[in-house]
Amino acid sequence: MKEILNDLIAEQSQVDTLVADLTEEQWLMPLPGCEPWNIKDAIIHIAFYDYAANKLMAGEAEDLVQLADAESGQDEYYRATAFWHLTGAQVLQWWREERTKLDYAFLHKNPKDRIPWAPGLPMSAKSLCSARLMELWVHSVDIYDALGLDVVVRERITSTLFLSWQARPFAYRINGYEMPDTPMYLELTLPSGALWTKGDPAAENYIKGSAKEWALVAVRRRNWMDTDLEVVGDEARRYASVVQTYAGAADPAPEAKRIR
Repeated sequence: MKEILNDLIAEQSQVDTLVADLTEEQWLMPLPGCEPWNIKDAIIHIAFYDYAANKLMAGEAEDLVQLADAESGQDEYYRATAFWHLTGAQVLQWWREERTKLDYAFLHKNPKDRIPWAPGLPMSAKSLCSARLMELWVHSVDIYDALGLDVVVRERITSTLFLSWQARPFAYRINGYEMPDTPMYLELTLPSGALWTKGDPAAENYIKGSAKEWALVAVRRRNWMDTDLEVVGDEARRYASVVQTYAGAADPAPEAKRIR
């Protein structure tokens, strides 16, 4: 739990640095591929769901959807319109306050404590911490893209890689596929050069390459065909096409700029 929490705190600090010096005009920059969202919408979203996690962990709410419907002013694009009146600086300060409460709450939770999250789908405190880390990184990718900066990936991306593997049955199901028995192998190179692997190394279906590129594919921000990932076998191609680390309906991958 402490390792994942330390990773979450480190990622929070990194994203804070990314947006801390933005002008009010920059806060309203659109997120490529996520229109009509802008940078401020992304940080509002993170801050609100940190706030929601705090309420749920404290027993002050029982249902994430009801809480979001009641307090976020969510529109058809899932933007939390109730906080649009805040300046970028005020949004950042709000997020700093909520994430500090969140980190403190996680620090004092047993990793196996059950937290209500999606209706009927409680999560362990450890899994929720990992999910908050993954979602924060997803939206930081959008902000890096909006600012025209290279996406930063650290060794802590392993939590997102794990979710890409663990959620494979879910990704198949929401795309209308049966989960096959086909052996699969995933071999990814972390920023340190170390390998992160899952599955059967002898499998005929495999995906190999950069952990950064696979993570971008897994959070539906890149199409695997536009990466240098080695994707071999029909089932590996299907997996790379539907992989999704977060809950909800199936999100389409960005349209491929090249076909292979």
